[in-house]
Amino acid sequence: MWNDGISKQLDGLLDSMGKEIPEEYIDALKEVIDEEVGSYKQNINGNVPIDTGGLKNSFTVEKIIKQNYYGYRAYFKGDNKNGVPNEKIANILNYGTEKIYGTFFIDRAIRKLKGMGKRIEKKAEKNIAKRIKELQNG
Repeated sequence: MWNDGISKQLDGLLDSMGKEIPEEYIDALKEVIDEEVGSYKQNINGNVPIDTGGLKNSFTVEKIIKQNYYGYRAYFKGDNKNGVPNEKIANILNYGTEKIYGTFFIDRAIRKLKGMGKRIEKKAEKNIAKRIKELQNG
């Protein structure tokens, strides 16, 4: 699972925020995560270094919603025609081996997620301001 570090950071976040966090902030958190995952998927699919389509088509994003957990699992599903797991192929292409250079296509896609916390804050502020305006108007 390529976004394992991100998932672990988000694991339990909703629970730890407690009841004092405005609903607008939690909504912003979910909205930004959804947007970022879409962007992550596009970055992965746009940069898979093999043109056959098999590895690109195997990239799967699954939404995971559990109590006090909101996130996604993003991974290369299945095996290629020779029985090699697509996760292994992607890992080799990303990091390389002694014989081939890595392309770091996964690392670059993950780095583009940097600053997500600030984007969540900005979206939350916008949502809260909108809610305040609604309450003032009626």
